[in-house]
Amino acid sequence: MAARSYTRQSRDWGRFLDSGKLGYSPTWRLTDDSIADPALVPMLADAGFTECRDGAVDLLVADLRGAAEASEPALPQGHQGLALLICDLAWAEANPCLLPGWSHALVAPFAPAAVRLQLRMLYSQLQDQQLHLPEIHQRIASFAVAGEGAMHAMLIGLRRMPAVNATYGTAIGDAALEAMEKRLERQATRLAGGSALTLRLAGGDFLVAYSMPEERLGWQVMAERMLRTVSDPLEVAGHRLRLTARAALALAREGETPVSLLDRLSAALANARESAADPVRWADRQSDRTPQSGYRLEQDIVQAIERDEISVLFQPQFAVETGRLVGAEALARWRHPHHGEIGAGTLFALADKADFTRVLSRHIRLKAMQQAAQWTGPLAPLRLSLNVTAEDLGEKDFAKRELAMLSETGFSPWRLTLEMTEQALVPDLKRASARFGTLREAGARIAVDDFGTGYSSLLYLKHLPLDYLKLDHAMTRDIGGAEADRIIVRSIIAMAKALNLKVIAEGVESDAQLAALRDEGCDYFQGFLRGKAMEAELFAEFAISALSPSGER
Repeated sequence: MAARSYTRQSRDWGRFLDSGKLGYSPTWRLTDDSIADPALVPMLADAGFTECRDGAVDLLVADLRGAAEASEPALPQGHQGLALLICDLAWAEANPCLLPGWSHALVAPFAPAAVRLQLRMLYSQLQDQQLHLPEIHQRIASFAVAGEGAMHAMLIGLRRMPAVNATYGTAIGDAALEAMEKRLERQATRLAGGSALTLRLAGGDFLVAYSMPEERLGWQVMAERMLRTVSDPLEVAGHRLRLTARAALALAREGETPVSLLDRLSAALANARESAADPVRWADRQSDRTPQSGYRLEQDIVQAIERDEISVLFQPQFAVETGRLVGAEALARWRHPHHGEIGAGTLFALADKADFTRVLSRHIRLKAMQQAAQWTGPLAPLRLSLNVTAEDLGEKDFAKRELAMLSETGFSPWRLTLEMTEQALVPDLKRASARFGTLREAGARIAVDDFGTGYSSLLYLKHLPLDYLKLDHAMTRDIGGAEADRIIVRSIIAMAKALNLKVIAEGVESDAQLAALRDEGCDYFQGFLRGKAMEAELFAEFAISALSPSGER
């Protein structure tokens, strides 16, 4: 999906863009139970609205004036735009409670000027929303261009938001949306391994995107995990809210515009909203071949260790200044007999659902230590970086078990680095400090993974026994862009130096990124520029070649 293909003349769902200017013409229609007022139609046209008799619209109007016993007007399923209720004083007095979903109201009698003013205000509100769309489209396009592999997109639509606004007020509703955006961003970053795009769109809709080799099954599982995240209780201004959501999934097509992608996702989300049994829908013709859930895979993963289907890959790490190979990070892959290769993000999402995370994580670390113990001769100085989960750290004997594994495999703790994300570290700093402190005394080193995507609090940097900060992929990717992005990276590196911490940059894909990191004083890097993750045998061959006099650079 190329950024250059986006244009403002594109069609957005439920809306039209004029070809001559940004003069966007929002659409409107009457509800079926409305009494048509001939004077209302020209007023809407004068305000800039275009009538649309069916389909999604920006403004839904219910005109109940003159209806003696009018019932509560019903919003169409999945309506995401504004809604204007026009009624008599008698009807308003008989229905004093706010109606869910109806955002504006006019109570007769009123002067025509009041109607025109209300419509102009509605038009202005929709125009303000529309002005943000080009920026959103550009961010989607830029993310797709910068990513490796196919862009996987997920449109999440919250349910019950009209009820929340009606019950608690729009201020609480807005605060709930902001809190949910942060929650989804943290979860998407964790599941996608640190390189995900999360955007809040109109109303209660959120877009999550991730670039990776095409993996429909994995994206389905991630969507189910994200919906579980939405359903967790949300504390907002003293109120405990419970929300649910539906999701639409898609793979970006070659040459597809952001508008086209959002069109497809929006249509699929509308179908998902109408389904009580199928909360996740695919926005393409392959949806009938997509697994309905990951439940079968949850059972498979328990047996995957016994069948030796979990493999460990090693991604090389290099010194920025000299280019010398210094070690590798161990990454997991599941070679499923029917679904092929399943990446680490999906693997751990499934393990989390099956309550199998701790067993899986320990198995991966043990297997990586066994293979790295064979790095002898010229490979003996290489370090090994292993990931630790929150479940691992919650284990009382975590440090004791890690030391036992090191003893069992013969891998030196002095060559070991344990990595953990900010999100997993912060909730219990005292426990993390004690358990990592024991391992550090034995010689191991500790790193904060995906730094810059979570809390980024100076508090835990001061209290934990740390040795490294790992810059997230997104921060590395943006270092060659705006000066503000580079200033942020520069500040993080300067802070790390002041705390006597080394900095490792993930996701380095270009010489320009590497040069910028070198200029800013970054210590180590990993990424496709010098080496992708590879099997143990291939890594050993790669390392021997890289460490030879002719291979160093």
